[in-house]
Amino acid sequence: MLHPIVIRPILTLGVLLSLCCSGPVSAADPAKSKPISSGNAPASDQQVLPIEQGQRIAAVGNCLAERMNLFGNFETRLQLRQVDRDIRFRNFGWPADEVGNRQRPNNYTVIDDPLKVFSPNLFLCFYGFNESFAGDDAKSVDAFIADYRKWIAELKKTYSSAGEATRFVLVSPVAFESEWTDDPLHNRLHPDADKRNASLAIYRDAIKKLAAEDGHRFVDLLDDTSTKFNQEQGLQFTINGAHLNEAGDELMGELLDQALFGTDALSDEETDRFQRVRTWVNDKSWLHLQDYRMLNGWYVYGGRRTWDTETFPTEYRKIRAMVDVRDQYIWDLAAGREVADEPDDSGTGSVVVPPTMFGTRDENFRKWREPEELVYPTPEESISMMKVPEDFRVELFASEIDFPELANPNQIAFDAKGRLWVSCMPNYPQWQPGAQRPSDRLLILEDTDGDGRADKTTTFYDKLICPTGFEFVNGGVLVVDEPRILFLKDTDGDDHADEVVQLIDGIATGDTHHAMGSWELSPGGLLYMLEGIAISTSVETPWGPFRNRDRGGVYVFDPITMRFRHFVTPGYGNPWCMVFDEWGQGIVGDGTNAKQHWATPLSGQEVTTRKTLEPVFDNEGMRPAVGNEF
Repeated sequence: MLHPIVIRPILTLGVLLSLCCSGPVSAADPAKSKPISSGNAPASDQQVLPIEQGQRIAAVGNCLAERMNLFGNFETRLQLRQVDRDIRFRNFGWPADEVGNRQRPNNYTVIDDPLKVFSPNLFLCFYGFNESFAGDDAKSVDAFIADYRKWIAELKKTYSSAGEATRFVLVSPVAFESEWTDDPLHNRLHPDADKRNASLAIYRDAIKKLAAEDGHRFVDLLDDTSTKFNQEQGLQFTINGAHLNEAGDELMGELLDQALFGTDALSDEETDRFQRVRTWVNDKSWLHLQDYRMLNGWYVYGGRRTWDTETFPTEYRKIRAMVDVRDQYIWDLAAGREVADEPDDSGTGSVVVPPTMFGTRDENFRKWREPEELVYPTPEESISMMKVPEDFRVELFASEIDFPELANPNQIAFDAKGRLWVSCMPNYPQWQPGAQRPSDRLLILEDTDGDGRADKTTTFYDKLICPTGFEFVNGGVLVVDEPRILFLKDTDGDDHADEVVQLIDGIATGDTHHAMGSWELSPGGLLYMLEGIAISTSVETPWGPFRNRDRGGVYVFDPITMRFRHFVTPGYGNPWCMVFDEWGQGIVGDGTNAKQHWATPLSGQEVTTRKTLEPVFDNEGMRPAVGNEF
């Protein structure tokens, strides 16, 4: 299907591009955080954690666990240390998780529960960071410990195999890395690392006491990361003070490895294999992510009009078989056995490809919803069918005919050079297991000869999945990569992304076309992102967890402070378009009931009802209405 047109009115239309002017994170002579002290003996001074043959290890907890999926340093060390133990390691970390609050998409475990299917017999538990924002008083800490005990009991009873011994390793939070500088304004806009670390130390001590009382292994990451973080100024090991970057994950992998298995260094032979093993550890983690956090979950888990009950169970089985294949491949690599260039998925089974429903329902249904036959008009034919106001006309700027990579375009924006950027998502609504890895992309389209038509396209980045929104910020681009938001930056001027940072994790993916999209920067540099109803967002920020579910509306994100807020929009709850006028007032439109409302009165203290304002424009239910502009 062609997606060919960009509308260009003859009337003068100014495109205002507001760039967030956040400076570099680090600066000269930032204040260092105060060191923290508790004590954490390496495994050489304790008992080395025994690993059984065929051990099934699950990481559970918050983003400290979940971000291990990105880098794989600890599991790589684990596999190289425990050669021929045939360890199966799975990461079930989830952004904003707490021991007493684990928000999941609707109908998440209706088909099956991936954690229960895996049935771990060793849990690595990463909690305490999100809970620390509840307060440092004894009542809050006692409630955390009580909830922790309940969660451990539930993990043992519900998620482990009957009759099998289950062990738990309780891991403390890492330190909060100081971002403070000589600029007082900058400091007021970011958390105080000393206060954060004092709070984290209280929760670390509580976890240590719990482990001692209940007979669990404890690992203190707070002390050693605090010492390391304070050796240099600025953000070295985290992306925002709270969440580890690749260097931070490497540090945590080393510290966790030493605390559990001793201080012996990897041999030269193991070091040579490290990166190759890590490549396939990360590949396995990505596949597993498509299982326990599968996109389009509202449909997958049976919650929304899922007539097809065969497809998704076969997709689960396919993914899990592919993950099993990588287990064996990693074991062979770690042991130094000869392997093929890549794992062989030929024996992992097939998936059901359901037939189209077009033309299969009764005539009354088809009369109002389907054409008699599917015809894809050319760009020129599409333009000829349009009715536009007087003094307007529609011209073709770019077409999938000329640029095949321009498939399934979703959002557009003009950069400071006047070039048109387009997010395209041919993999919508989700990845099919066994297919090529997703290649959804950001394109740059240019008219280099001034004839009003694009004649050049450049792929800025093409490793995305369902990029429902993007915006220019701080010399780069923020873009959706469900379930994450990435920051991409071209550092050498070749119009290709060189810097890739997984900045935010946990945006809702229960209905991928309802995910945070239709992005719009306000004149003040705040990013407005629209999300539909009946899906679940749980993001983790330096200021604590931020959760929302089943309330369609608008998120307001400050790219400098990293704070989130949200407000509910009127009507059905499926906002799909937003624009600001010259006075900075927003108008937001609902794609389902096609009504447009002023956003400014809605964007203060959030209310729960959607019956708040009369529309400024009412399309009387003629859906869909998915765009607006002044």
